[in-house]
Amino acid sequence: MKKLAVFSLLSFLIFVSCAESKAVVESGKVIRGDWVISSVSVEGIEAKNIEAKVFDQASFLCYAGSQWHLVQNNSSGYYTLRGGSGCPSETTNIKWFITEVNGYTEFKFKKVYSGEKPKNVTDGYSLRVVYQGKDSFVLAQDLLFEGKPIQILYTFSK
Repeated sequence: MKKLAVFSLLSFLIFVSCAESKAVVESGKVIRGDWVISSVSVEGIEAKNIEAKVFDQASFLCYAGSQWHLVQNNSSGYYTLRGGSGCPSETTNIKWFITEVNGYTEFKFKKVYSGEKPKNVTDGYSLRVVYQGKDSFVLAQDLLFEGKPIQILYTFSK
């Protein structure tokens, strides 16, 4: 009887872990492809009151209009900032993946510079998937600004 209980518990845990993995895989399939960040907004404070540099690169406003290319089969990709208005014009290579953290689906990525091996890059960025559809998705970056929690929302469109 004790063996049956242990077997049942293990079977349940394997089933639950596989179910989460399938959801993560499906999210990755939807997110792969070519996208443009159609809008960037801030919740928790008026956007005009902050100057936030995100992804250790540029103001959050510089990401509006940026183009993202996400390849699923090898989790690579890049994004290109369009430049102008004090924003850089540059392309950044990334490695990305989708994961489940505390019941939330998260999009994580790390920058990979020329000559670097992705496995050696330890720093990265994590954004929560707020909405995911066929032609758009929204990622939220949770930050603290002057001790208050804010969110920067990135809306991606096909």
